[in-house]
Amino acid sequence: MSSWVRLGGVMVCLAILVAPAGLLAAEVPVLELPELVKMALEFSPQVKASKSEVDAAKQQHEQAKSHYYPQIEAVAITGVAPNTRRPEVRGSSIYFPDPSNRIHGVSWFGRIDAHVFQPLYTFGKIAHRKKAASHNIKVKEAQVEEKKGDVIWDLSRAYYGLILAQQGVGEVKDARVYLSDIRERIDRLLRLGSPAVQESDRYRLDMYEGSVDKFAAEAEEGAKVAYKAIKALIDYGPNQDFKVPLELPQPSAPPAAVEQYVEKALDLRPEFAQLKEGLEARKLLVEAAKADRWPSLFLGLKGAYAGAPGRQTWHNPYSEDYFNTSYAFPYLGMHMHLDFGITKAKIGQAQAELHQLQNMQGTALMGIPVEVAQAYGKVKESYKKTLGLDRAYVNARRWLVTELSNFDMGIGKMDNIFQAFERYGQFRGDYLMALYDYHLAKVQLDKATGMYRVRLPGEKEGQSQ
Repeated sequence: MSSWVRLGGVMVCLAILVAPAGLLAAEVPVLELPELVKMALEFSPQVKASKSEVDAAKQQHEQAKSHYYPQIEAVAITGVAPNTRRPEVRGSSIYFPDPSNRIHGVSWFGRIDAHVFQPLYTFGKIAHRKKAASHNIKVKEAQVEEKKGDVIWDLSRAYYGLILAQQGVGEVKDARVYLSDIRERIDRLLRLGSPAVQESDRYRLDMYEGSVDKFAAEAEEGAKVAYKAIKALIDYGPNQDFKVPLELPQPSAPPAAVEQYVEKALDLRPEFAQLKEGLEARKLLVEAAKADRWPSLFLGLKGAYAGAPGRQTWHNPYSEDYFNTSYAFPYLGMHMHLDFGITKAKIGQAQAELHQLQNMQGTALMGIPVEVAQAYGKVKESYKKTLGLDRAYVNARRWLVTELSNFDMGIGKMDNIFQAFERYGQFRGDYLMALYDYHLAKVQLDKATGMYRVRLPGEKEGQSQ
């Protein structure tokens, strides 16, 4: 009996120890924006596709660099060849026992021809294209950073939208508490026959409740859509769940002047890195196209080996037996391509593409400061709105509480309660929307300046690709 008691005690202890672990395992994690951003960037197909373009650009660079090394062309063939014997000297003439106009049996033969080229000097054809390919790698790396900014923007909208919707659901609960309290007052006073309320007050209350129900439906549906959007961006499955903070963070004033943000944009925006590196690449491609007008000097080695068992070898320095021979010799060569307008057109095309990028850079230098100023202005505007609306909704709530107290003391009017409730709901909703706009404006400012790159793992302020 005592052994069973001890066994039961052990099982109870194990159950107590295991229970908290099970509860922790089932707990839904609370994910904040930085963690979600990291997960989204690790999963994002757009970012991965851009990184694949970087890998392709690196292979193009390796291809351009490989033109410095020797190139080998080799052709091996096999087939049948006519048998033949060596010629004989008969008196003062040469006798061919197997002339070429008659076949004296056939046998197999094999032959391999090899040609080795080693560039010596190409007037920049290889060097310019190699350097252009290295700049193209940096262009593709900057495109990866740009894609990261797009992913962060999409995720931030869903993240702040989800919190806003959740807060909206909470506000609906508060509003329903107030409306329930008002309904109790109206029903009680109507039963007592008080002149302070009328039957129409019930209809007015029903109107507010219907409006609250509409807002609740919109908030709940918005929360569902935002939640699904975030799960898709971070690759969460149907059975994986998470939570976000219950309230939007409080705002803070922009710490720098707009000029400082413009300077950061010129330094951090990946678009500028793309234009800068793209311009260098285009300049080099123009020079490479011009170099195509000049010859290329190279060192070569040419050789061949062939054999046919049915043919006797004849070492004649003036005649080569195609089916039975071997030789190799080095040489210096020059290759030059001449055409009537093709090379000139290629140079013109490369120059036109260079001018296009130069004009795009000028457009960016004009447009990006305006974009930064607009984003900065939106942050300041939203910040000031939140300050004003915060005071407005707080005082509207005080007004509502005061009117309810006055009404209970017999010195208030139901009209004043409804008016205070309406203003409180309006200002509270406007405050939350202004707070949402403020956080999105901050994300947009980070995107416009490239500051989001500073906050990414491995990135440092002032770093440009």
